[in-house]
Amino acid sequence: MSPQPHIHFIATGGTIAMRIDPATGGAVPALTGAELTAAVPGLQLIGQVDVEEFANIPSEHMQPEFWLRLARRIQQIIAQGDTDGIVILHGTDIMEETAFFLDVTVPTPMPIVFTGAMRSASDPKADGPANILDAAAVAASLDARERGVLIVMHGDIHSARRVTKIDTSAVDAFESIMPPDLGTVRSGLVEFSAAWSPRVHVPLPAQLPRVDIITMYAGVDDFALRGALERGAAGLVIAGVGAGNVNQALFEGVNHALAAGIPVVISSRVPFGGAQPLYSYAGGGMALRRAGAIFAHDLSPQKARVLLMVALGAQYDQRGLEELFV
Repeated sequence: MSPQPHIHFIATGGTIAMRIDPATGGAVPALTGAELTAAVPGLQLIGQVDVEEFANIPSEHMQPEFWLRLARRIQQIIAQGDTDGIVILHGTDIMEETAFFLDVTVPTPMPIVFTGAMRSASDPKADGPANILDAAAVAASLDARERGVLIVMHGDIHSARRVTKIDTSAVDAFESIMPPDLGTVRSGLVEFSAAWSPRVHVPLPAQLPRVDIITMYAGVDDFALRGALERGAAGLVIAGVGAGNVNQALFEGVNHALAAGIPVVISSRVPFGGAQPLYSYAGGGMALRRAGAIFAHDLSPQKARVLLMVALGAQYDQRGLEELFV
């Protein structure tokens, strides 16, 4: 790295770039990335900063096509060879999915750090500026290299694979699961713990196929599952209960999908513990595995979907998928 690290910001929008609209009383996109970074005292002391306005949208408006374009753009930045770290400003609702997509498809030792805000720029206690400063410090840190894509929020450093949003409004809305946080940022000092997170890499595909998440709940049948197949789903993720279990009706739907050659990945709607085959009754994890379903283990349903989409786009077969979900 150069004596003064070069940090490239990519702004995509989110609450961090919003202000309250007086006419509606709600937050709306309003600020550019350049305006956001220019308002952060001390940012230039961390390193040389440039800002790219990639989009300015709520993260709910993210589409898989957006992920592909963002990954290709980051590949271009890396290939130029003059950047030491990348910070992506992003809405928090879908942040973990975008971050995990890049973690899987853009292998690089360069730090790629996501951050955002839980409070809009209009809030007298806006958390965006502090998060930007912390994210820049991590992106400039030598210790952040080779750790994959990171999310930095409220002074905590998380891996893209293990982080999830756990609160709808608190500024410390993100938490790592299995293991704890990777580190912290306090007064500009970046410290990493001994925690680690596994990583997998899949070549960036040209397109991403449709993959749907089907949730298990009391009384569910296979209507949504069959509807997803009718709409062209190339793969399914089941958000099971407990360690990854479903009822008889959904079990029959899973068997129907598998018989049609559609890969099915079993995750859990429970945030901690992961999905694993424990029960042998019809719909239990062992029965699902015997039927040919793949277990997501530590991956949440939304991240299992990301990985399945990428792998199917890269033409992975059943064996390749089984080796990927470890």
